[in-house]
Amino acid sequence: MNNFAWKITGRTPAGFAGGNWPPENWPPENWREQLVARLGYRPRRIGILAELALYGALDCLDGAQEKELPGDVLLRVCSLRGPATVISQALEQSREDLMLPFSFLQSQISQILPALVGALNWQGDAAVVTASSPMNLALLASQQAGRSGMLLGWVEEGNPCRSYWIRLVPCATPPASFIAAFSFEEMVSQGTQYWRLGQAGMEIVPCVTTTEPDKAH
Repeated sequence: MNNFAWKITGRTPAGFAGGNWPPENWPPENWREQLVARLGYRPRRIGILAELALYGALDCLDGAQEKELPGDVLLRVCSLRGPATVISQALEQSREDLMLPFSFLQSQISQILPALVGALNWQGDAAVVTASSPMNLALLASQQAGRSGMLLGWVEEGNPCRSYWIRLVPCATPPASFIAAFSFEEMVSQGTQYWRLGQAGMEIVPCVTTTEPDKAH
């Protein structure tokens, strides 16, 4: 177990408040149009899950005021259902004939990663994780991340869609006591500013009004 305390430097959406998971009206109805405007092109041959991941990751990095990620950032994406819609379509195609090549590719949850790597112009330690609880991804990533921190995403297609992302960097110990986090909503609440991996699980520090510590080097 590492000894880092993690400071949250960016998250999506800006107006998310604890107790509302998934956040209401997020992503917005025109999120795909916003993604095209942000990328400068329309994504092609990737499924909706990968598009949602792109939208959330880019929005989070905007909030963190980062144009690009350091190479040793840990990138983890969690999705419980994966590309369920595309998988259903591919199965239907296979009943009638061979499934179409792009349907097969889009049905692979790992296709999220090439889409993110290409859009972020980044190479590093990235993986898609299937977890029964959103907190499990935070636990796993906190055990694996290093000195450049982590970019974590929780992405689901469907109604409602989800694309919640959070950027964390190591920091000095904050001037307040950590408390145990008992829910994912507590961990990603707008008032939560710090995470730490404790002996019994994830710990957090709610909003701190005193001077924030500098990033550890």
